[in-house]
Amino acid sequence: MEFDLAMAVGEIGATLAGAGTDIQISWQAWPVGTTIDPVTQSPVGPTVDGVLQLPWVRTQIARGMVHFPEPGANSSVRQFNEVEIGDCIIDFGQDVNLEGKLGLSFLMLDRQGQPLDGQAWVPKPTSERLARTWGAVVQGVKLWRRVLLRKDC
Repeated sequence: MEFDLAMAVGEIGATLAGAGTDIQISWQAWPVGTTIDPVTQSPVGPTVDGVLQLPWVRTQIARGMVHFPEPGANSSVRQFNEVEIGDCIIDFGQDVNLEGKLGLSFLMLDRQGQPLDGQAWVPKPTSERLARTWGAVVQGVKLWRRVLLRKDC
């Protein structure tokens, strides 16, 4: 029997649609002409008529599978130092693109679109070694995206 990539992608999407948690993803969209400060490595918006242009917030609602690492129950906690108790791991489908988005934050929502606990989460840096162990690529297609998050204090 031949592997059906379209069917696998569809099944992952259906599982997320049926059992996933709604996640509000927010990020900063910067205006055209934004540069990167060479010292701070932070974006700096252009000046128009003497007024500094600031970013605006963009949002997307996506479904994800939410995991919370527990001591002894998750080999990643023992194996990778960057995964700690209190962190959150979310698996998103192919419809979620986080590449190049600045100021990312994540908020879990109930089925009515209200925040579950009001806790915002932000991406937590991961090692290349950990990143290579997460997710699945089949026939050159990434089936899902896994993100490690920490609480935004």
